[in-house]
Amino acid sequence: MKKTFTINISGTVFHIDDDAYERLNNYIFQVNRHFGNDADAKEIVQDIESRISELFQERIKDGSEVITIGQVEEIIKIMGMPEAFADSNEAEEVIKTKITRSHGRKLYRDPDDRILGGVCSGLGIFFNIDPIIVRLVFILLFFGGGSSFIIYLIMWIVVPKAANTAQRLEMKGEEVNINNISKTIKEEIQDVKENYQNFRASKSYIRSRERLDDAGSIVVSVLQAILKIFVVIFGIILVTVGVFSIIALVTSLFVSGEFIGISPFSDQMPHYLDLFVSSDTLSWFWVGLGLTIGIPLLMLAYLGTKLIFRFKSNNPAIGMSSLGLWVFGIIILICASVRGVSDFKSVATATKPETIITKSDTLYLKLGVDEFSDYLDSNINFDGLRLALINGKQFLLNEPRLGIEKSDSKDISIIIKSKARGYNPDRAQKNARDINYKFTQKDSLFTFQPWYMLPDKSVWHKQEVDIVLKVPENKVIYLSNEMVKIIHDIKNTSNMWDGDMGGKYWIMTPEGLELTQKKPAFVEPPKKQKK
Repeated sequence: MKKTFTINISGTVFHIDDDAYERLNNYIFQVNRHFGNDADAKEIVQDIESRISELFQERIKDGSEVITIGQVEEIIKIMGMPEAFADSNEAEEVIKTKITRSHGRKLYRDPDDRILGGVCSGLGIFFNIDPIIVRLVFILLFFGGGSSFIIYLIMWIVVPKAANTAQRLEMKGEEVNINNISKTIKEEIQDVKENYQNFRASKSYIRSRERLDDAGSIVVSVLQAILKIFVVIFGIILVTVGVFSIIALVTSLFVSGEFIGISPFSDQMPHYLDLFVSSDTLSWFWVGLGLTIGIPLLMLAYLGTKLIFRFKSNNPAIGMSSLGLWVFGIIILICASVRGVSDFKSVATATKPETIITKSDTLYLKLGVDEFSDYLDSNINFDGLRLALINGKQFLLNEPRLGIEKSDSKDISIIIKSKARGYNPDRAQKNARDINYKFTQKDSLFTFQPWYMLPDKSVWHKQEVDIVLKVPENKVIYLSNEMVKIIHDIKNTSNMWDGDMGGKYWIMTPEGLELTQKKPAFVEPPKKQKK
């Protein structure tokens, strides 16, 4: 019992026993080694394998299903051994004498010498006559009765084309073996090389090449000119954008005093950013921003100038100095930003208690005159922070928050808690103490200002003011309608919203303020004073 293998030769699958496979594999290896250094080895080996595949198919048609060692030896005998004509001219002459035409020619259509389908040239080779004579016969028959046209079409369909080297050899009546396949392929390639060399040496080719070179030179010159024009236009755009941007930047920072709606080096309005950042930090910020934006714009204009005038600068000092200034600007910008953020690092609270003396059992709370309502800047309302400008002077304002709690003693007291932030606890404490808030007392009437003010030329550090009114039990409190603007989260037994507590009397109980039905006394509403 023998092993069988499935192999693929030139696209066709065959079953072959193991000893036949070893013999065939060794033979193909010798063929590859023989033609390995040949420039046309691949095509030669492909044609040899194609011929072997055809021979195997003929033997399978005879009834064999598995290729045997005997069939392989028979095919090798037909094809010939490569070493039989390996290295000597004498061996080649011996092989040539073995090429006989005893097998006869096979009829194929010749694709190498065809006008239409290669039928006439194939007939000429088959009958060993000049294909021109065959063509003349077909033409005479066509004009004689037209039957040659039908015959030509039928033969074009029926007769196969000599598609590979083995079929071309069969068409010429030559034996299909390794030597003839190799010789035919080399002759075809040599013919192609000679035809190509003759074509390159022809006058028509030389004239066409010269015309193509001239046309190519003209096209290249035109493209170079167009490219130069585009480069100059692009350079002009870069210079224009760079120069005008630098002018706008310098003007906004150092001339007009405004940059994107902010005045970096001016005390004129509007100057919103300096409400939140100190003047020193803000000045360094503008310097860093100017270098960070200005240096790239300057290099943009410099690049445009190089493109327009086409000069080359090999001086590295320009690029290195520009890069150094740009990095320096970024460092300044980062440091200034970090310093601005660090001003909010620490938080502190300042408490100012004050004991209230009054003989009345009822306390009347009202809101003072709002002197700034007509001068508030509508663009600024950040976390309650408001900005007012009166007679060229600016005021930073915010609303306090009033809470009412039960006192632990029989005394009435008001506690003002100021809170602020700073870059360290001491600075935060100072910012909290610098907040300016006042209230006035006239017997049982308490007038609270609607705003607390930040010191002149100060910046916002999240300042807050909480007012706590501590009232003993059984004391009555009247909240005027205007007080709803500043009261904040006052605990009451009715769970009434702060906005509805105005214009009512409340009595302090252990559970908090309780609504009472006592009729309100007249409290004079605040009046605005002319500035």
